[in-house]
Amino acid sequence: MGMFPALTGISFLTALALTFALAMLWELYEKLIGIRETVPNILLDVVLSIAACVLTSYALLAYPLHPDDLLVVAVAVLALYTFTNLSGWFAYRRRNRDFTR
Repeated sequence: MGMFPALTGISFLTALALTFALAMLWELYEKLIGIRETVPNILLDVVLSIAACVLTSYALLAYPLHPDDLLVVAVAVLALYTFTNLSGWFAYRRRNRDFTR
């Protein structure tokens, strides 16, 4: 989400609010499907999402990229993010064989 202001023209505060909302919704989704996490882990998930958004936005302010280059970087980051999350999901399912979903 830290790249959204540079990619779409939305304000930094809007991107930050979206980041917070999506992080909270993701944690709620994990709770609803039965993923058991400790409170510090949940807090770290949200705080690190916000920190990544802030740091990415400020890095792009300090070192702006051409929109085409930024789009390539955004796609690469999304691919890496998706891969790491799916890897974590599958690892969780392997550890918990009684997982029903």
